[in-house]
Amino acid sequence: MRKRIWLNLFLCSFIVTSPVFAQTNDKKAVFLLDSHLQILFKVLNSKPDIISKTCMDSLKKLRALKEQIKRTPSDSDTQQDINIAMLKDLYTNSIQFCTTDVQNICSHRVEPNIRIECKKLSF
Repeated sequence: MRKRIWLNLFLCSFIVTSPVFAQTNDKKAVFLLDSHLQILFKVLNSKPDIISKTCMDSLKKLRALKEQIKRTPSDSDTQQDINIAMLKDLYTNSIQFCTTDVQNICSHRVEPNIRIECKKLSF
């Protein structure tokens, strides 16, 4: 019983403190997620008729947020942190929703340049 209580306290403390540590790495994470999504996007562009609605919707939301951030640049650090966190979440969602479509495209015969992009991705 004591072990369970200590484990719960440890996990709760990690959940509370993890956002503080995550903020410093969020910009790097967004950059890495963006580069990964660009590879997915190259594959998706090869067969746009296969893209699912959930993938398309998530890409539209991501694009809309990026445009909104460009239109209204923020001077406050808090707002920048919020924008970065939102971008990170939308990138993660887009990658998650579009990966199935990319796997479907990569599992069939594709052009050599798309095959190279498929090999860059490790599913």
